Amino acid sequence: MQIDFEALNFDATDADTLQKYLGALDAIAEKANKFDKKAPQPKQYRYLCKTVKACFDDIFGAGMGEKICGSNDSLRTCTDAIRELIEEYDRQMREQDKANEAFIAVIESVGTKRIDTTAVDGKAVDAE
Repeated sequence: MQIDFEALNFDATDADTLQKYLGALDAIAEKANKFDKKAPQPKQYRYLCKTVKACFDDIFGAGMGEKICGSNDSLRTCTDAIRELIEEYDRQMREQDKANEAFIAVIESVGTKRIDTTAVDGKAVDAE
């Protein structure tokens, strides 16, 4: 499976998208706590697939879970899809962390270049 997150406009650094993503993962965790491990396996698969599809619906809009995972309840397909989503989120956040570090370095370097107005000859000089 290969989900086209660019076509889905999945931008984990967008505050609204991030809120939907985190809320959807919280819902998965909550549903996992209610998971009946003693239920027959087909029922477990349907429950898990329904949970994964709801996650995609919550993030990308109604019907997207089925569009991404299909109309069947294939646990392999659904677990592959949620794994791809989490990996894409992690990739984007690692990329953003690097950008944040570079941005902070630039800001810090600008902050150290102050003008020394106490120069003896009256000319402004860098305070470095």
